[in-house]
Amino acid sequence: MRRDRIVMGFWATTALAMLQIVGAGHAHAQQAVASQGARTPQARAFNIPALPVSSAISAFNRQTGLQVSLPASVGSNVRTNAVRGSYPPNEALRLMLEETGVTYRFGQSGEAILNSEGAQGAANETTLRPIVLKTGRNANTGPGYQGTPDWVYKEPSSVSVVSREAIQNNPATRSAADTLDSVAGVITNRAEGQKPGISVNVRGLQDMGRVTTSIDGARQNFQRSGHGGYQQTFVDTAFIRAIEVEKGAVRGVGGAGSLGGLVDFRSVGVDDIIEAGKDYGAEVEAGTGTNNYNFAGSAIGAVRLSDTFSILGGIATRNIGDYKIGTHGGEDLTLPDLTVVDDDVIFSRREILNTLLKAEWDITDDLNFVGSWMHYKATGATGGYNGIVSGLRTNEQDYFNDTLTATFTYDPESELIDAKARLWYNDTVNDEKRDYGTGTTDDYSYGLKSLGGSLENTSRFTLPIGDLALHYGAEAYQDTGDTRSLTPPASDPGYDPGWGLRGANPPGKRLMASGFASATLEHNDWLTLTGGLRYDYYRLWGSTVVHNQRTVVTPPSNCQQWSDIDGDGTPDPNGLWFGYDGNIYTEPGPDREFAPPSCDVWENPGGSETVYDAFPVDVDKSGGAWLPSATIAVKPFEWLQPFVSYSRSYRPPAVFEALVAGGHPGLPFENTPNPDLEPEKGETWELGVNISQNAMFTADDSFRMKAVYFRRNIENYISMGYRYFEPAGRYYTSSVNLEGTTKMSGVEIEASYDLGYVYIGGSYTNIETDWADTYAMDGPDGGSGNTPRPTILYLPPEQKFTIDAGTRLFDERLMLGVRVNYVSETETGFGQLSGYTNEAYTTYDLYGSFDITPEAKLRFGVANLTDERYVPSLGIQSYPAPGRTFTASLKMKF
Repeated sequence: MRRDRIVMGFWATTALAMLQIVGAGHAHAQQAVASQGARTPQARAFNIPALPVSSAISAFNRQTGLQVSLPASVGSNVRTNAVRGSYPPNEALRLMLEETGVTYRFGQSGEAILNSEGAQGAANETTLRPIVLKTGRNANTGPGYQGTPDWVYKEPSSVSVVSREAIQNNPATRSAADTLDSVAGVITNRAEGQKPGISVNVRGLQDMGRVTTSIDGARQNFQRSGHGGYQQTFVDTAFIRAIEVEKGAVRGVGGAGSLGGLVDFRSVGVDDIIEAGKDYGAEVEAGTGTNNYNFAGSAIGAVRLSDTFSILGGIATRNIGDYKIGTHGGEDLTLPDLTVVDDDVIFSRREILNTLLKAEWDITDDLNFVGSWMHYKATGATGGYNGIVSGLRTNEQDYFNDTLTATFTYDPESELIDAKARLWYNDTVNDEKRDYGTGTTDDYSYGLKSLGGSLENTSRFTLPIGDLALHYGAEAYQDTGDTRSLTPPASDPGYDPGWGLRGANPPGKRLMASGFASATLEHNDWLTLTGGLRYDYYRLWGSTVVHNQRTVVTPPSNCQQWSDIDGDGTPDPNGLWFGYDGNIYTEPGPDREFAPPSCDVWENPGGSETVYDAFPVDVDKSGGAWLPSATIAVKPFEWLQPFVSYSRSYRPPAVFEALVAGGHPGLPFENTPNPDLEPEKGETWELGVNISQNAMFTADDSFRMKAVYFRRNIENYISMGYRYFEPAGRYYTSSVNLEGTTKMSGVEIEASYDLGYVYIGGSYTNIETDWADTYAMDGPDGGSGNTPRPTILYLPPEQKFTIDAGTRLFDERLMLGVRVNYVSETETGFGQLSGYTNEAYTTYDLYGSFDITPEAKLRFGVANLTDERYVPSLGIQSYPAPGRTFTASLKMKF
């Protein structure tokens, strides 16, 4: 009886939520609760056989594009009816549940009333809280590529989503970076495979805030600069609900200071853990594998303390050892002894502890609050065999990240107000114990604190020509960098030796503020016009020191001549001069003034000494820009939506770029700040199409596709070059603006075809990059046409694609899949490390899962099945990828 009530409670509340969205009643509804202005749902073709309720719901979701969640405890003893033909979704749901013992009706106030008939025919009624059907950007998953929700294929822009389903189906994920490589137009940087942070490259752009990365909207701006250093985000896959990727200019929140996109890691919420009809829930997962994939586990629990207040807590841990690289192929791969020893990538180990605490509070029916705190801690090391000092050099690394967010949403019974306010704080620290292979170490602490907030609202109007939505708001944040040397110098060499590292990650502050507004007009369901405008303002300020080392030469003077020419034992009073030829002269000459060894005593013998200069430099610059955008989308058919868009973007210099000083450890005399840097400016065109169709070939299939061609031009791209520093009278390495236009263009496609028992999907990227490669240099040797000298410039591969296919068997309890990944040859770009070429590679992954019970799921997989030896794209040849790795995990729900 208890299970029956749970089953009926779920269906009653789910049906209520669905009716609120699609705006229509059904035969069993005594009073339909529909939103004002809702449209009559369109009929769809259904072909759902008689199945257990869990399998039937999966088919219903695929064929409607809606998302109905089902408790794991439901399905073992409830079998639905077959539904075949063309029906509105609510009617198909009614037919599917007819005569199953699950019926429902709606009370006067909109609450769901359960109706179940007991063994003696007695009617029992219980009132439950409604379950909100997840649609739009609230949806976790959908019928698209790797579980992409349907709203993506209705968005007239280049957007991708990595669902929780896709994350969980990815075998041997050593970090969240592994989950993004199958996204069109996106690849993650493995240039420093020894670090746990994630650096995302979108359409060739990465680092320095060019692409906004965030956790629940809180920006992750930490940048560890140096050899292959990059912007890093720290999060474990166990807490990721979905990863949302916007690849063009961002019109709303997240677009301030972003040159080309947004990657937001969204954490799990209470509704992801608590099953429908329950007040508490938990997930526990543990996994292990080969190739030093020692352990990955998590536990997440949530409880509803009242009808309005819920809390969630979780802990995730990961223990990964030094992995072995592949053994097949890669004959031309150069593997220096620096980091690869006996096919082991040394210091690729890491231990991670990630915790999450979240509270959700429905303050009123209209006002909601979500607060979260995510803490991340990782330990590991970087280093290798030192080519200068024999022996192994080990730099122990500790990473700490705290992300706190507070989000309020207010959505009253008014078309004028649909508001969201967010306040966030992010604190990242990287502590390093740096070993030079000499038995001594230096301790450094690199830190960045970011504080920000946003406020946005949407107002909707019904006009004679269509529906108008105005979206407007503001956002602002401030980054504060602080890098310190924790080890005082053993002796005073005349300068601060720690500045070599501290100056390359300088202290400073940057403030970004932005206001934005856009208007979207939908005319007769076939034409959508959007125009937007934002204004970005920045201020960057800080103080640093430029060091200089010079040699001062003092010539000898006041020679005391002791040669006894007159025989009286005193210097000659006549001023006779000894020449270098050994002769005596009465007048000095070019080669006669000093004649060692005849000149025996010098009052000032002269010589040379090293002098260290320290020049303080203050930087305080600001600026702003107006950034327009526009989109036109048409819908000639219900399933087809072509679109075209235009946008401008703007990225001011980062703290590092404007304030860099110091140099290499022990040589703090190489870099100088550049207060004259200009912001980067982007201009992007996109031409794309969305296709979303059910019953394409059969009544049971679904097809989704998003294809986009883009072209982006960037002016004033910031790289590294030489700059003349007048106080020191010499050139230093510094950030510079490149001359000319950096161009990026390409094609991105994501598509999937799902037939229920079999599916296939994939992504394809073709991108071409043409970097501006000269800059103007000032000073006595100045002029245009100089070659920049970035440490490394990360170029994306020209082509990459992923094919993902699989089958679902035994009422979808067993799922088996295969993934093929191809990446073309990739160059690392110009600069100090130019000349490296990563060969093309193809890898194969197997994955699968089996529902042992509705509450227990076994996952298994093989990553890099053929044990391919390769270097990931964007990496350098010191860090090859892991070889073949088997993994298995078990998840339990309570």
